[in-house]
Amino acid sequence: MSTPTPLHTIFSWFEEGDMPTEYQFKQTFSSFRHLDDKIRMSDVTGLNEAVTAAFASHLEDQHAHHSVLAALNASNLTAANVEEWKKKLKIHVAATVDGEQETGNVYTKDQIREILNVFQIKDDEFVADIARISAMLISNDVNLDELQKIVDYIKENRQQIELLKEIGIGNSSDDKINLVGSYSDWSSVIFQNQFNDLVYDKIKKIEETASSEKIRHEERVRGDSRIKHDLDTLSFVIDAYDTVTMFTMPLKVRRIDTNTIDVLFDSLPPNMIQLTIKKI
Repeated sequence: MSTPTPLHTIFSWFEEGDMPTEYQFKQTFSSFRHLDDKIRMSDVTGLNEAVTAAFASHLEDQHAHHSVLAALNASNLTAANVEEWKKKLKIHVAATVDGEQETGNVYTKDQIREILNVFQIKDDEFVADIARISAMLISNDVNLDELQKIVDYIKENRQQIELLKEIGIGNSSDDKINLVGSYSDWSSVIFQNQFNDLVYDKIKKIEETASSEKIRHEERVRGDSRIKHDLDTLSFVIDAYDTVTMFTMPLKVRRIDTNTIDVLFDSLPPNMIQLTIKKI
């Protein structure tokens, strides 16, 4: 763009009665910018300095874009913002210690040291107790000798003790409990249940012999059995119950003859079943 003509000169060319020349028209229009001509920043006086100063001020403004950008010290983050950052950064569980307002989820070194001190004290107490027990065990105290014999017996017979315990709570039967004594006169009796059955049969026979007229028969069974009741009748009532749980047991009865029946259970009973057959 050529050097513009001053306005007062242009105005003098277009005073009343003047006849502007071609040169004057060209100089007039050449003194102004056309819309197609781009204005450079360097052509605007003070623009570069103003933009530089504004940008520097924006950089130093701590509240610039406060609602959309996080502050360097995170002072403008809400609790919801913090949770969103955690999700984005995949921080699901972070270790934190106790603060002024929040309780942390891990112990500090000082707290761990205190816990270890408590454990150490307890450990020292256990060591001292073990030492005292060891000293007692090597002494000649008769009571301790007796206690040791009891402990040895329990260790040797733990299986039998556990079986007896199970019988007490109805979880097992006595067909695995060994007899303490020997009963060679009563055949090969080894387990408690065999001894019980044998004694029961002997008592039953004594009662039957003493009775002039037999009207009832009692017997214990462990499942489907053939029973010889010797009541000489097909008419009778029969009662059956579990000797451990004491519940009545359902069963089916098939008459073989006037002195013999078959008792049948839907499933194998868990314990000994007491049967009472009464003539009617």
